[in-house]
Amino acid sequence: MGIWEILGIEPTDNPAQIKKAYAKKLKVHNPEVDPEGFQRLREAYDLALKFTRNNKRDPETQEEPIHLQPPRRLYEQWHSEPAEEEQPSYDPPQRLTLFDRFLEEPTQEVVSQEEIPIPKRYDFTENVDHSERSMNPDDMVERFFRRTQELYDNYHERIQLENWRELLNDEAMWNVGCHQLIDTRFLHFLEEHYHLPHEVWMLLDSHFQWREKSEKLASQLSGRFVSYLNGQLNQIFTLRYHSFENRDDLDIEAFLEWRSDALFALMENDWETAQSYLAKAHALYALDPDLIRLQGEYFLRTGNRNRAFHTFDQLIRLDPDNIDAYLYRARLFLEKGDATDAIKDCEEILTRMPELWDARSLLGKGYLQLGEWEKAQKVFQEILSHNPSDIDAKICLTQIHSPFNRMTEPPASKQAKAVRRKNLQTLGLPGRLARFKQFFALYTRRNIWTIIFLLLLHYAMFAVVSMKLDMTSEQMFDSLVNKYKPVQIKTVEEMKQTPLGYQVEFTLTKASYINMLRVYDKEKYPEPKAEFIPAAKAKERDLLNSETGYVNVGYLGQQLIIVITDYDHAKEIHDKQSITMRGTLKAVPDGEMLPGIVNALEKRKHPYQSILVTDTYINAKPDLEEKGWTGSWLLGILAMIAMLYYIRIIREFPKTRKALTFH
Repeated sequence: MGIWEILGIEPTDNPAQIKKAYAKKLKVHNPEVDPEGFQRLREAYDLALKFTRNNKRDPETQEEPIHLQPPRRLYEQWHSEPAEEEQPSYDPPQRLTLFDRFLEEPTQEVVSQEEIPIPKRYDFTENVDHSERSMNPDDMVERFFRRTQELYDNYHERIQLENWRELLNDEAMWNVGCHQLIDTRFLHFLEEHYHLPHEVWMLLDSHFQWREKSEKLASQLSGRFVSYLNGQLNQIFTLRYHSFENRDDLDIEAFLEWRSDALFALMENDWETAQSYLAKAHALYALDPDLIRLQGEYFLRTGNRNRAFHTFDQLIRLDPDNIDAYLYRARLFLEKGDATDAIKDCEEILTRMPELWDARSLLGKGYLQLGEWEKAQKVFQEILSHNPSDIDAKICLTQIHSPFNRMTEPPASKQAKAVRRKNLQTLGLPGRLARFKQFFALYTRRNIWTIIFLLLLHYAMFAVVSMKLDMTSEQMFDSLVNKYKPVQIKTVEEMKQTPLGYQVEFTLTKASYINMLRVYDKEKYPEPKAEFIPAAKAKERDLLNSETGYVNVGYLGQQLIIVITDYDHAKEIHDKQSITMRGTLKAVPDGEMLPGIVNALEKRKHPYQSILVTDTYINAKPDLEEKGWTGSWLLGILAMIAMLYYIRIIREFPKTRKALTFH
């Protein structure tokens, strides 16, 4: 079967028509259900695009067409191990004490593949001749929808608002009969072609008034699309499209299809389907802010609060202006009991959107959690002045008034207690409260320095934990257990379920050292700051020392992860291409780490696309910032000292009681 038969179209040199046919066939040949069919479809798609490029070359210089193999996709690698011969051969790492053995920076330039030419911009302002003006309404409508299809098929033109404005100025839109026909068909067209920016939807609605006909549309269109349309027009959710303008290497239509399918699945609470489409879209492009937001929604709805928190935290680092991410993170901070951080996020939101009442409500709850009653009361009163029927604000106000009432109300049995106390005094016997006060006063006097030392000891323990481990008190015990019993992980999914900062034990396969180092320039940066540079540059700057970390990549299951090791482990990775070791799970920091690693992989033609985990890595070589941190054994020593003092003050209980008898 030829490539045109596979694509289901006649031979053409129009890339837009080829992409449209590919997107349509992609729905038939799902890569997980029909991998062989998808492989044939992808090969036909690549060869068809190459055919169009070859036809556009100068006939005098046209060369023999090269039959390229299609790139490996993530879903293929889920079902099969990467071939041994495809692994790039890397130079072995050199021991840092032998500077002369380090390899120089590779000088071979990577030959970039020929870029797919962008189709010629359609001139929507071209003059319409008199023959077109004499068309009947049906022909004018057909011409209008041909222009609409051509505009939609060109992604880079599709996302430009001005092009849709020009389309809506078509002659057919000014013809009453044509406008009615277009109004009837346009939504049915968009039901199959809905990957449009929010501003385009608003422009179309201003012409067709869909919001005013929502009840009528519900009976004509699918429920899924009606929900999607209402979400776009009412700004319940919007998806962005301009972040892909310079990504010609990305299969944009497949990514958009899977991203929207994940959104539909989340709308229908179909968690299994949502997870599947999120994974597919993430494999194609992992840095889309809207996709990360959908991932955070998925983790939140499925109860994985820890993963949701780190996802929204990553989204804020990637897109600092994302208000939804701040709002989600503030809620999660409150659930964790971190009211101070929740208040910071709410204040960040309100500086940009002062009228966002959801953020004000979270701000008030943060003050409520900290016990700052007056601030919380002021916030909730502002909310009620805006919306007097806000039940949540009323409930929070009752929680604020309750502590004040308890402090001002007299005890119910105050008179009875006074009578009882008078009777005990008459008999010469102190009451229970008086006896407790006597015991407490005597015990405190006898053990005042022990108590002060214990308080200081506890303060030191929690300060160490908060500064070095970034853990709450509940997480301390888990950390101590994890130190001696690391989490066993075999797949990336298990790694993602493991909290950051935990020790993990794992096995890398088909691993490689990529000739890149993590170094610290103490002269340049007084405070420790990691730099990720090639080994040759590190040698040139004389930065090789015992703190140097060696950057490696390897397969954990079917995906590629980043691991930083010392020299011995890097040498073992180079020699054996496989290793079992331990390390600390960390989030990839902002800065030069990820771009440097990706650049090194691209220079060495490593097939990392769509399978490299970019949000977390494993650190098996302690950072310079962690130098001097003694770890859990220090907590053990402090705990043992505290235990000795606890034994001492417990022994003081019977002694104090006996002393009180003769007091």
